[in-house]
Amino acid sequence: MANKIKFKIKSDKISEFIDKISDLTKISDTVKLKLDNDNILMYSMIGGNVILAFKNYVINTREFLEYESDLEYSLDIVIANAGKFVKNLSFLKTSDKVTMEVTYKQSPDDENVMNARSIQIVGGKLKVNWLGGEQYELKDITKQQLDQRLNLKNRKWSFGISKSDFADVKKLSSINGERIISMSIMKGKVVLSETAAWELEVDQLDEERNSNLILNKKFLSCIDDSQEKVEFNIFDNFMLIKGDNSNLMLSFEQDFSDQD
Repeated sequence: MANKIKFKIKSDKISEFIDKISDLTKISDTVKLKLDNDNILMYSMIGGNVILAFKNYVINTREFLEYESDLEYSLDIVIANAGKFVKNLSFLKTSDKVTMEVTYKQSPDDENVMNARSIQIVGGKLKVNWLGGEQYELKDITKQQLDQRLNLKNRKWSFGISKSDFADVKKLSSINGERIISMSIMKGKVVLSETAAWELEVDQLDEERNSNLILNKKFLSCIDDSQEKVEFNIFDNFMLIKGDNSNLMLSFEQDFSDQD
């Protein structure tokens, strides 16, 4: 038997809530929300066991949502066709009271997890009804797995790009037709380039490191450049760019299957 729970999205957080879902659609058109009393973990990814790209946000549940009794379970919501979902929500008015009602059933794999079957967003005269996606559409990843795998203590090295240089990289990349940006590190000097087009020195490391990395241009728009410096943290099989309560992981080869 399906059950329902209703949340009120705080008026000063409606735009931010929608914007975060919208940002995640730059990675994939399927977005997952894992909601409990403490946090909402929001993420999207490309790939299955081997994850090619992954981005997530972790936000405080009570800062965004109002609801009566504490949750006694975790609520998993898969939003398929999330791009269209966001476009529909763009017609909400922040001056209206906006509620989110979720119809759910207990997960067959965990009695403490409820899987959303449908979502209804109501604001003013607008009502948006959306069927919940199937749980198998997106690999299940927990906050504990993320904390373990993306701990900066485990990074091998890092380099940074100033906010102004990163803005130049985005402008330069939009001019030329190459799909990738080369990231060359020679004796600690970090240079980004496109073949036979441009190159830009962005950092000088204290160590005489040599390495060659590549960055797919389509992920440039996924990088949070609100801070004065964009830091690329290099792990064994992926690079990690941390933003304001977000993680963007771009893999060389990444596998969560060995995580509990």
